[in-house]
Order: sequence, then C-alpha cells, then structure tokens
Amino acid sequence: MRFWGIEPRVALFAFLYALLAFYLNFALGLQALRLPRMGAILVIAGVALWFICYLQVSRAYREGKLLTKGCYSRVRHPIYSIWGLLIIPGFSLVIGGFMLGLPAIYWFAVVRFIGDEEKALEERFGDE
Repeated sequence: MRFWGIEPRVALFAFLYALLAFYLNFALGLQALRLPRMGAILVIAGVALWFICYLQVSRAYREGKLLTKGCYSRVRHPIYSIWGLLIIPGFSLVIGGFMLGLPAIYWFAVVRFIGDEEKALEERFGDE
C-alpha cells in the first residue's frame, strides 16, 4: 500500500459529494444551518492535530516502520479520525446547507475501504 493509503479513494467520494452539495446550495440559494465560527475552530484544531500526526507517520514510513507511538498509540487511524471528526465537519459547518452531509459520506467511504488498508498493513507488518 502506498503512503496515502485509502485516502485518494475516500477523497474521491467526498469530493464528488462536495461538488453536488455546492451545486445544490447555489442552485437553491441555501444558506441555512451555517455555524462559521464553530466550523473554523474545528478546522484550525483539526489541521494542527493532523500536522502533528502527519509528521509522525511520515517519519515512520520513511524508516519502513509501523508507527505505534505518539498519536498512533491512542487511536488506530488518527488521521482519518481527525479528518472525519474535526476538519470535514468544521468545513461543513462553515458552508452549511447540503454540505452538512459530507461527514457522513466521508465516514461511509472510510468504512468501505479501511479493510484494504488493514489487510495491507497486516501483510507487511504481521502481528507487530
């Protein structure tokens, strides 16, 4: 499995839905259910946490090791969790309208594809 794991496939699902949501919001003039300040706080916190996890996992990947320390000692998939619980919901709150469905689409795609990544990691690292 490549460094980016399942993220390109997950991003494709999320991007296609985001395009549809932007179109529907624009076509219907929907500005409802926006919480831009709360959304911005979630995005900023998420990007900061993502950056920390990214630095940790990229170092381990370059060394060919399985990361089990730092953020990966607490959550099995911290980067996907950060995107799904902070960044994407935050972005959705900033935009509002149909964009509020984006976190559900993201999690659907993660659950759909995560088995492929788990299998590849198990084959590469075994019980480690």
